[in-house]
Amino acid sequence: MSSTAHPGAGIPEAVVAAGLTPLGRDAWVEVDLDAIAVNVRSFRARLPANGHLDVVLKANGYGLGAVEIARECIEAGARALLVATVDEALELRDAGITAPVRVLWRVPPAYLRIAAVRAIGVPATSPHVVEEILAADLDGVPPLIVDVEVETGLGRDGILASELGELVRLLTAAAPRLQLRGIWSHLSNAEEVIRAEEQRRALSTAIEALERSGGVASGIERHLVASGGLYTIGTGETVARVGIALYGVVPNALRSSASAADLGLAAVYRLVARPVRVVRLPAGHGIGYGPAFTTERPSRIVTLPIGYADGISYDEKGRAEVLARGVRLPVVGTIAMDSITVDATDHPAADLGYHDDFVFIGASGSDQIQPVDVARRRGTITNEVSTSLAARLARVYTRGGNPVDR
Repeated sequence: MSSTAHPGAGIPEAVVAAGLTPLGRDAWVEVDLDAIAVNVRSFRARLPANGHLDVVLKANGYGLGAVEIARECIEAGARALLVATVDEALELRDAGITAPVRVLWRVPPAYLRIAAVRAIGVPATSPHVVEEILAADLDGVPPLIVDVEVETGLGRDGILASELGELVRLLTAAAPRLQLRGIWSHLSNAEEVIRAEEQRRALSTAIEALERSGGVASGIERHLVASGGLYTIGTGETVARVGIALYGVVPNALRSSASAADLGLAAVYRLVARPVRVVRLPAGHGIGYGPAFTTERPSRIVTLPIGYADGISYDEKGRAEVLARGVRLPVVGTIAMDSITVDATDHPAADLGYHDDFVFIGASGSDQIQPVDVARRRGTITNEVSTSLAARLARVYTRGGNPVDR
């Protein structure tokens, strides 16, 4: 839905016209499902014909809606859905999603039997976790699907190569209660190709040792590359697990050297609000708590119903910008819990008003504020930009620019 549409024609009106629940306030996140599908097909095209794309939907699909995005990804050709925690996996199953679902972090023992019943894969990430898996009550349920994580240099999680053989032997000996599905690791810096290749060799060496000893079947699935690695060392990899790039955002490891356009990523989400007040104030008028800003001239001040409780960083005070009809405007005054004020004095449109979209992230006219721009302004990473978006912000899913009910 164009942000430059004439007054009265935009997402809030289109939501009502589509028979969907009206927005509770004029602040929302638009999620373009067509763009998700485009990105999935683009990633699959980078893999060999027998390759598999697994998509990472942790933190509620990086803040954009795991269930809705999961359905779109599977329809577009993704194989499996990866999440961080077992409750995230159960949310997908409870929504009726039957595609393979795997958890990337330790699953507490109390949930291992449930994971087996609901066909949720779990990771073996340390000797302690292996002990928990082996001790789980799995009588009378389907085999618990297990993927083994190997420490290859990230230093955060994974089984050391010196311990791998014995622990894998214990897991395979527990069949048919357990089903060892694959072995994986995680790159520490995909952009540092020499280091990434060392990690790839370490993973290959560990798996080859297991295969020679008969610890695992020859050709067991291995996976290493995530979003950044797919673009740097991904050639020849048969499995990729893609997270941040799925959402149209340059992986953090590559953001100094590549743009979304360079990587062929379609923009997936926009953050938009509409005014609750447009007012002319005299010179010398305070704006916000403090006041944090005082007008130096007669000013047109726009108040937007969105604030730090929605994921706009309080620290962006004096630095944040928005787009309205393709024109950049400064956010002035304090960023409050529920509101932000914008100085629209220099905007050329005299009729700027209550049906105009003010865009925090996304395109407006010929200009665009990308998640990486916001991340740089905040001094953080792109992943944090979308995952900080609060649940109280409505997510509006679109196809062809029109809201749909997922």
